Amino acid sequence: MDKVQLIEAIRDFFYYGRSEEMRESYSKIHNITGVGTPPEKINWEEAEFLFNKLFVGPAKPIAPPIASVYLDPEEIVQGRVTASVREFYNTIGLSLEEAGSRPEDSIEYELDACRYLLLLGEQVPEALDAYEGFINEHMNMWVGEFAEKGMNHCEDGSPVKDVLRLLASFIEQESKMTVKSKEMS
Repeated sequence: MDKVQLIEAIRDFFYYGRSEEMRESYSKIHNITGVGTPPEKINWEEAEFLFNKLFVGPAKPIAPPIASVYLDPEEIVQGRVTASVREFYNTIGLSLEEAGSRPEDSIEYELDACRYLLLLGEQVPEALDAYEGFINEHMNMWVGEFAEKGMNHCEDGSPVKDVLRLLASFIEQESKMTVKSKEMS
């Protein structure tokens, strides 16, 4: 499995949130992993409705895909958690084109940072240390709760539930692998 392609597809699923783009990114996820409902058997308008209900609104989202909602005791978005993530991005040399339109600690930006670090790690091995730290010390601390919250409001066979389950599993596996590799060093 190509981690970078998988991360890109999951990132795009959350980034766009419209039926056409969801179908395209989910198809990539399905082709990479073989997991989930075949894309042609999904009602994508229903999936888009569920996506918006869970993550966007217009009512208060059920499972906001933003780290600060889960990591800040007062759930302050654009507060200290977001500032910490922004500082991390600056440290690794990542600039966000759309900074300000979405919180920097939203799942799609954090997945993009992971993708960036894996690609950079091919030339700069220290980038993989930053990747491992970001997974273990940040993403692993909130993605499971976020995914669980969302999955509790999805029916089986929903592409949203499939992607949430895959995301939580991926972050958990990456965390275990990085901890194991450190123990072996």
